[in-house]
Amino acid sequence: MPTRVVTLVDLDDRVDPPEVRDAPVIDGPAPAGWTPAALPGIHREPEDESDRMSLTALHHAVLDDGRRITLLDDRGWSVSGPPDLWQRTTAHDIADDARMVVGPDEPHGDRTHADMAADHWAGLAEILREHGAIVSGADLSRLPHEVELSQRLRERLGRT
Repeated sequence: MPTRVVTLVDLDDRVDPPEVRDAPVIDGPAPAGWTPAALPGIHREPEDESDRMSLTALHHAVLDDGRRITLLDDRGWSVSGPPDLWQRTTAHDIADDARMVVGPDEPHGDRTHADMAADHWAGLAEILREHGAIVSGADLSRLPHEVELSQRLRERLGRT
C-alpha cells in the first residue's frame, strides 16, 4: 500500500542528437510499414548557465515496504531569467514547481479542476494497480507529497 508520493528533481542532462533535433516534423500517421528507429539517449554535463535552469522530475509512489513504483518519468521544465537566476531560486521554489509539473494539469475546455484532478489521480492509481498496489485515486491524492532534490542540484543551488 502506498504511504507517500515523492518527486525526484535533478538537473536535465539530456540533449537531442542532431539527427533528432534537425529532423523534419511529420504530422499524421507514419507511412505503412515504416517504424522510426530508436535512438539512444544522449547525456551531457548540464550547462552551468547563470540565467537558465533545466530540470527533470521523476514521480514515484513509495509503498509501505519501502519499494518505489514509478508513476511519471517524462516530466521536466526550464526557467530563464536574470543573470542571478540560480541565486534567486530556492529549493522551496523548485519543490513548488515540481509539484505543479507532475500534475494534475490545468483545466481545459469544459473540464473543471476537480475533473482534471480526479482523472489524474485515477490514472496514477491504475499504474499502481498494474504493480499490485491497490489504492483509489482519491486516497492517493491525500498522501503526503515530498520533493527530493538530487545531490548535484543541491550542490548547484549551494554554489550561488
